[in-house]
Amino acid sequence: MATKENKKFVSPDIAARDAEAAKTTRLRALRLAKEAEEVAAKEAANREAAAAKAGKPAVRRRAAAAPPIQPELT
Repeated sequence: MATKENKKFVSPDIAARDAEAAKTTRLRALRLAKEAEEVAAKEAANREAAAAKAGKPAVRRRAAAAPPIQPELT
């Protein structure tokens, strides 16, 4: 039979925890900055697309629309 070995969890020291927290904070700030850039770029692209769409002249019809049919009153 194999004997079970109980391993004790050793908590990291304060310096290691602080270093990990600082790293996590830096990575989070970088991720948020990247997301903000992506949102700004997407909004700019949407504005440009809307401006291009608004700048196009309206499509003109080749033939005039038929006048509405008047029902006969009897």
